[in-house]
Amino acid sequence: MLLRSIRFKIVLWHLLILSLALFTFGLVLYHNLYLKISDDTDDILRSRAKGIEQSIDTYWEAERLDIAAGNSKIRLIKEDNINFIRIARRWVGEKINDPDLINIIVRIYDAHGSPIASSKNIPIEHLNSRIFNDVKKGADHFENSFIVVNEIPALFRTITTPVMENKRLSYIVQVASPLAQLHTVLRNLRFSLLFLLPLTVILTALSGVFLVQMTLKPVDQMIETIHQITAENLKLRLKIPGTKDEIESLAKTFNEMITRLDEAFTTQRQFMEDISHELKTPLSILKGELEVTLKKIRSAQEYETALHSSLEEVNHLVGIVENLLTLARFDAKTTTPQVQLLDLNLLIKDAVEAIQVLAVQKSIAIQFNNAHTVDIYADKNQLKRLVLNILDNAIKYTPSGGKITIDLRRQKNSADIEITDTGIGIPESELPHIFDRFYRVDKSRSSIGFGLGLSIAQSIAMAHGGKIYAKANLPQGTIFIISLPLKFK
Repeated sequence: MLLRSIRFKIVLWHLLILSLALFTFGLVLYHNLYLKISDDTDDILRSRAKGIEQSIDTYWEAERLDIAAGNSKIRLIKEDNINFIRIARRWVGEKINDPDLINIIVRIYDAHGSPIASSKNIPIEHLNSRIFNDVKKGADHFENSFIVVNEIPALFRTITTPVMENKRLSYIVQVASPLAQLHTVLRNLRFSLLFLLPLTVILTALSGVFLVQMTLKPVDQMIETIHQITAENLKLRLKIPGTKDEIESLAKTFNEMITRLDEAFTTQRQFMEDISHELKTPLSILKGELEVTLKKIRSAQEYETALHSSLEEVNHLVGIVENLLTLARFDAKTTTPQVQLLDLNLLIKDAVEAIQVLAVQKSIAIQFNNAHTVDIYADKNQLKRLVLNILDNAIKYTPSGGKITIDLRRQKNSADIEITDTGIGIPESELPHIFDRFYRVDKSRSSIGFGLGLSIAQSIAMAHGGKIYAKANLPQGTIFIISLPLKFK
């Protein structure tokens, strides 16, 4: 469980990234330091070799002047000159204790690579042919090589540099410096890196665990609160940490989800209570009438009356069930509108003619203000049912002698149907709830309708990508506005 926890994963990834970064840093640091020290060592060796060349030339110049004064026929070039060999050996002997040459090995070779002189009495052999071929071309030659000092081999960095005279190789100077100090510095750096980097990773891991613990503490509190939330306790909310980060956003999102669940559970609970109430009344009436009828022998007319009453209640139950099934299909989106191009004017006229019989019974006048042809892509049957449900609702809650007005307006991208009645009106506080299932503004008129007509109307409008809303028609009555897109999407 620990290996799968987010804490472990965060710390592990943090350590892996940090370890990789530190390893790369250490490797680059070590490599750059090695190159820097090597370059500095080569520069020092090159400077030493140049200084030795100049110093030997100074000795030679002084000797040359003395020789030239006594014998004008003597050779005055260094190449294969016995006098130059003597001068080179004298220079090495005199400079052996020079502070600038401490820990430095100097070797002098003639133009053929044969040894002339060497500091510290270190025997030397003929210059390596590979090195000699390089310096003959006038190029310096650097390499690491082992030199036996006091019978102990040690690694030295050497430079072999040619001394040219009249574009000819005159002699060769080789200078060697021990690499022990360089290796000591690099060894100390390796030890420091191998010791400090793991220590840094360990300390970072400990601090990482602490930081992750502190960072995820609000999450632990959220989890504790979530465990307390049940279907019976959906009013409980998470504490917003106020961190202005993803944790706060998570808490707000979860609270919003709980709010939606609470509303859904409340709606479902209310729905079950409402449907139980709606079914209980006709079932109780049906049961009571049947029980009364069966208590004694009745006449044929009395049986017929009881059956007609029972059929009325059964039809009531069937109406409720059919409306519930319609709403369920819309909720599950299994009812797909059969879209076709239709004239909204003609559809409204058909709906008015169909419901005219109910309006005449209550002496209610229905006036449809015809508009220009408004073509719309929609399901004809569903749209007609939507208009009929609104008109039926208006007729039920409009007193005798009232009036219902229908206006059709074409907007840029929609068609608006406005149905105005002179009924009992709807209080402002009730308007947000009138499309809820089984909701009635006048609770005392529970026998009027099923409380599902407006819910079905809203579902049809939404299925077409439209909307429906209501507002008060002062001083009395209600205005329902149905807004539908001209083209179904």
